[in-house]
Amino acid sequence: MERYQGKYALVQFCPVPERLEFLNIGLMLLVPQLDFVGIRFARGQSRLDRVFGRQQKSYLDAIKEAFESRLRAELLRDAAGASLDEFARKRANDVRISQLLPVMVSDPHAELDDLFDQLVGEDGPALREPRMKQKLQKVFAAHKVEQFLERPDELQLPEYGMKISVPYGYQNGRYNLIDGMRLSGSVSEGLREAGKRALEGGLIWKHFSDRVNGKRLIVVGDFGQQSNGFYHAVRDQFDASHVKLYRLDDMQALLKDIVDNAAEHGRIAGRP
Repeated sequence: MERYQGKYALVQFCPVPERLEFLNIGLMLLVPQLDFVGIRFARGQSRLDRVFGRQQKSYLDAIKEAFESRLRAELLRDAAGASLDEFARKRANDVRISQLLPVMVSDPHAELDDLFDQLVGEDGPALREPRMKQKLQKVFAAHKVEQFLERPDELQLPEYGMKISVPYGYQNGRYNLIDGMRLSGSVSEGLREAGKRALEGGLIWKHFSDRVNGKRLIVVGDFGQQSNGFYHAVRDQFDASHVKLYRLDDMQALLKDIVDNAAEHGRIAGRP
């Protein structure tokens, strides 16, 4: 799997900068070649309360949101992140970022989670959510359809300079590429992730549209932290890009299609 040069920095809470006391409360990962900007904050605050005294949750949530907005605005101005060290030096209030450090990345979402676990972590019972690939695998295994799925090779889209990897695929007249999409509670983060998948799916559809057997992207999304209105907005966007969307908590139609087409295409022993 191809690896890309990235940069990461810790997001730190430092209410009294002159005392040089701080705690890591989040992590930022930037991968310019993939247009990826990931920011993840710890949900718990017990460590902050122990070190700095009881902190009001609404205040912490507000400064995290404000900091993320300012950071993303900085990255819109400088997509490669070259000015982030200067941005970090100018931060003088409760939240700051550490020095940027290099990291090689193949899967930016997985790398963000791994770095977060190593360097920040969650307080108490706020444990990390399983990755979407693991969630998909669990559903497919529970319904005994994993044996009917293939592991597709990496897709090459040279005219766009893109390579796309997905964990599963199956044939139903058009080759379907199945990937998972995890959405955080942040609507802005969710919109960015959904927009990325819609773009990828639209390019896959276009690139393979003149082939005998075309290809289509299927996305299974975990919308547990989002509203139904958000889900329907994403579905409309995906429909316009020829991307099929399923909810992680409502995959029956997808599971049935996999089994029915496994029988039709001869992947179930003893059936035509």
